Amino acid sequence: MTIKTDELDTFLGEKRDSREFKRAMAVKMAIKGYAYAEICELLDVYPSFVSEWKKAYLEQGVVGLVLKYQGTQSFLSQAERQAVLAWLQMQAEWTVEKLKNYLAETYRVEFQSRQSYYDLFAAAKITRKKAQRTNPKRAEAAVEAKKKYARNALTNKIQPSRPVT
Repeated sequence: MTIKTDELDTFLGEKRDSREFKRAMAVKMAIKGYAYAEICELLDVYPSFVSEWKKAYLEQGVVGLVLKYQGTQSFLSQAERQAVLAWLQMQAEWTVEKLKNYLAETYRVEFQSRQSYYDLFAAAKITRKKAQRTNPKRAEAAVEAKKKYARNALTNKIQPSRPVT
């Protein structure tokens, strides 16, 4: 029984996931008559890998070698996600609880992991730790005293020591 490998050659010539490429190479080598032990050594696979993908190729063609996993479907559609990001950017202050309530009320979505909420904040370019413009504990009088002492130390060239505050 002779099997043409033209279809495999075309498949291997395309840009592919490395797992698909490895499957196709194992099948091609098996069809060309390489020993399974040699294929396993070259590709770092087990004999069952070679036989499984050879069988899939013979039954389905190159379609049998393609990855089947498509990922999970998102809870929010792309339009809904954009609407949530726009809503986040309009808010004066942000909390995970506020976002959680908004999503539950508006879209009936509740994520299992808090990371999903953090990802939405990141997509909206919002950091959870908001910087403050000024130090709320700053004592103006103490700061002025330190500045005055530093100016005096520089002009009088005295040995600096920390002022008592």
